[in-house]
Amino acid sequence: MTGLKRGGVRVVSWRIAAQVAAVAGIAACGLKGPPDGWEAGDADDASGTRPADVATAGTGATSGGAGAGDPGHATGSTASGAGGAGNPTGSAVSTGSGSGPSTGSGGNGGGTGSGGSGGVGGDGCYSEGHDLTASIADVKSGYSESQWLASMLEVLDRRYHNGWFVLDAMKSDPWLLNDFPSYFDLSSWSGMAEALDTACHEESHGYDFDAALSTPGSHVYYFGANLQVTAPKLAFFGRDEILASIEAGGSVTAMYDETYLTGEQGSYDFIFLADELTAYTNGLACAVAVAGELPGPSSYRDGVAAHLYYLETYLKIARTQHASLYAQWKAAPEWQKFVRYAWARGNYWMKLAAPFSKLGIDDAPIWQRVNQPQNLAEIQQFTGDDAASVACTP
Repeated sequence: MTGLKRGGVRVVSWRIAAQVAAVAGIAACGLKGPPDGWEAGDADDASGTRPADVATAGTGATSGGAGAGDPGHATGSTASGAGGAGNPTGSAVSTGSGSGPSTGSGGNGGGTGSGGSGGVGGDGCYSEGHDLTASIADVKSGYSESQWLASMLEVLDRRYHNGWFVLDAMKSDPWLLNDFPSYFDLSSWSGMAEALDTACHEESHGYDFDAALSTPGSHVYYFGANLQVTAPKLAFFGRDEILASIEAGGSVTAMYDETYLTGEQGSYDFIFLADELTAYTNGLACAVAVAGELPGPSSYRDGVAAHLYYLETYLKIARTQHASLYAQWKAAPEWQKFVRYAWARGNYWMKLAAPFSKLGIDDAPIWQRVNQPQNLAEIQQFTGDDAASVACTP
């Protein structure tokens, strides 16, 4: 969920009071909570009640401006439209020459096609369909505030089909139509571009929780139009249990820790942590689609890196302190699929985002922590394959 931001960092949280935003200028993913009727009291809701739908507004300064919303963009809100993987038969659209944030060497293999899921890029590794070269000049020249949602959908349809899919599926959401516009200045093209991330991020949450209503005992994660994981709800522990490990040696994710790993949100378990990782990744994908249109830098990459680190750490705590749960979790095929694809997608979009300075604030220290051998080993312990292999061929 999107929220306020501080210093250009976007933080997503289920529940942050508007007063906090006004006083501290912090943003958190609290714009929208799970839908009414979602399974309150299930294993993924440690409090026994679903998090409240609490809108958060803020004026926290960012590196490129001030705004309300998640710390992941110059305006604050994080949106994530999860993208699907590329068409394995499509031609590579972008090969990239920057260094990959997860390995520090080599560019990404490039996108393939403009839609589909589970494709292979130009380097033979995992890829998601996109076309960052598709012209949106006509959409930009004809933009008007009244057409903000239609413009978002058109941009995504041309450049990132799977982002379009989730936003189109949720385009009638009353929250999106009635509440979302109050968090952004949609009168300008650049304001719309900034808001795209949050629209995608929040509607990824909406899509997942709406879909979960039809899958009792399971939760749904949107990775793309043709790539969605429905994983069983297990007796996961609250994500606040990972805080001590995250802070050991000095936290590199302090702004996210405060939102996700403490207080009421800290009691939420891996179902929620996994949904945030999904939403942050989806939001980054949508931000990449309009990277050249953003007015200033913010922490799109930072949010993804932080949640990949949380994933590694949650795996470690489960393995070392919750052996029975870990064994059950590891044996579940859909959870194996989630971890493998979440890891691959996070790495993939981080590589695509690397050349764009406006898509990150201070993600390098987080990536250093993610890539420490003992942390990468958690991916191998769980999946049976080393982290680099999982990122390439989930």
